[in-house]
Parts: sequence; C-alpha cells; structure tokens
Amino acid sequence: MKLLFPVLVLAYVIVLADATRLFETRRLHGSSLARQDGNNGIHLAVSPVCGALSGNVSDVNAGIDLTRIKTIVAFGDSYTDGGRQDGGPLPAPVITPPDAEAGGRSTDGKVWVEDIADDIGATIMDYAQSGACTDLSLWPSAIKQVDFIGQMATFLNQSNDLDPETTLYAVFFGINDFENSKTDGEANLQAAAQVILTQIRRLADTPTNARSFLVTDVYGRGTHTPAGDAFVQTVFSGLHDLHLGVNATGHGEGEGAGEGEGPRLQVAFAAFSRIWDGVLGADPGFGAFGYVSTDACITDCSDVFCSTEGMCDDPEHFFQYIPGHPSKEGHRIMADYVEEVLERCVGA
Repeated sequence: MKLLFPVLVLAYVIVLADATRLFETRRLHGSSLARQDGNNGIHLAVSPVCGALSGNVSDVNAGIDLTRIKTIVAFGDSYTDGGRQDGGPLPAPVITPPDAEAGGRSTDGKVWVEDIADDIGATIMDYAQSGACTDLSLWPSAIKQVDFIGQMATFLNQSNDLDPETTLYAVFFGINDFENSKTDGEANLQAAAQVILTQIRRLADTPTNARSFLVTDVYGRGTHTPAGDAFVQTVFSGLHDLHLGVNATGHGEGEGAGEGEGPRLQVAFAAFSRIWDGVLGADPGFGAFGYVSTDACITDCSDVFCSTEGMCDDPEHFFQYIPGHPSKEGHRIMADYVEEVLERCVGA
C-alpha cells in the first residue's frame, strides 16, 4: 500500500494534466469558431490539408502545444509587422486619418500573430519589418533595405532570456523574395530558402536554444510558379531534418558517421496559400468567406504612405485593405487557420 498510493497520485496528476490540455485545445477551437462568427461575417471557407514533413508541402504540426506557449517571437515582413520592430510593446491598432495604417501596420487592425498571442494570453515580441526579404545580398532590386538577417541581429543583440519550453518563434518570409525575383531572376530563391533554415538553426543554437518554430507561407499571394513552389518545398523539407535533429543548430549534427544527432526541434508549417487560392480562385470563391470584393479598399497608396482619402465604404468585406495586404478580418482568419493546423495536423 505504501508504494501503491504514490503511484495512484502520480497517475491522477498525469490524467489531470492531459485532461487540462485537452480542455484548452477544445476551448481554443470553440473560441476560434465564435471569433469567426463575430469577425464581421468573414470566416474560413477552407480547411488545412494535413500531411507529413517527409512528403510534399502540406499543413503539419510536429510537436507544438499552443497551450504551453507564453511568448511568441515573430520575424517577417509587412504581413507580420505590428508597427514596432524591436520586440517591444506594440502600438495600439488605431487608424489616425489620413494615415490608413493602424499603428504602423499594413492593415486596419491587428496582424495575425497578434491575434494568436491574444488568443492564448501570450506576450508578443515582434521584429518583422514591412518590405523585408530573407537576405538583401540576394536581391539588388529590393526597395526597402530590411531583411531577416537584420531582424536576427536586433534580436540577438538584446540577449533576451527566454524559456525555450514556452517560447514559439514565428517565421514568415517569401513574399518580397518572390517579388524581387521577378526583377533579379529566380536563381536565388533556393538560396533564400536556405537563409530561412540557417536563421532557424542560429536560433536553435546557443545562447537562444530555441526549440519551437512556426513557419508560414503565401509567397505568391494566389500565384504559383515552379521556382516559387520549389522554394517552399525546400523550406518544408528542411523543417523535416530539423525535427529529426539533423544539423539542427548548424554544427553538422547527424549528417555523417559518428555525428550524434542534435536537438529535435518542434516545428509546424501553415500554408496560407489555401486561403489566397480559395478567395481569389473559383473554389470556393471570395463570397464563401463572406467577402464582397477581392479588391483593395485603400487605393491612394505608395511605398511610404497610404491615405484614407477615397477609401471604400465597406473595408470589413474587402479582402485587401491596402493593395496586396489583407484586412484585419483577413488576419483574423489567418490566425484561425494556424490554430486549426496546430490542432488538427498533429504528426510528422
């Protein structure tokens, strides 16, 4: 009996912990459906297509438990830029006419990664920059001189002390690399894919010791090319190796005889292209999502300033807020899509 009692207590604790995680997962899913109902009528009309990291690009969650995440560190471009690029508290998502951008964001409210952080009560540390590509050295035609390399330098120079067990690193690049490749040629798209994987390895190495990564993509925003698809496949296949601990911190772990494996990274991939293809294509089409138009609500827009002058009367139901960028409702369903991937597509 002396041995049996502690065993029963341990079993109870394990069952209680599992039940708590299940409750949190179901709560997130239920909240997601409720949010979509209240998202000015805009809702997901597509679902994740789950697959395996060992295959072709698909939606996958290999080890990330969103209910355990307390901090999200985000890198990316204007789709992820929350109006401040040094990881500090983000400005209020408020529009002050004639400036059409809410608190410096390329939309009229919060961006997708903010929505996820809000959903789980996590702190957001955002380093994303509008116009950023993976590496400026690859793209001479880049308009804005910002990239993933620079964002990493900002983050690493801060010597942040973050718990690897409760910190999720979100990485969302490819749009500006693809746009730049239209001028500079497609040859460097594969190099851009390797930049993403290399920076993930840097984060996984000391001193950060990151272990959980969410990678998202919509490089062509409704357009697909063989070179663009190959770029995404290279990133996706690289995540498979990182999940297996192969060269996970950039020191060649598991790559040759006698080389022990590195840390097995927890990774997830969400293909936002399913949303863009669904809205801009015929199946199911923009109306199925609740949109009345795929156009941009804001049309008076340049690389440096977007004005509310002449804007549409119904921004909530236009897919794009400013040209090439989703509205806050679009960002909300992007967040919902990620959360569905993390819930439904568990496996490697």
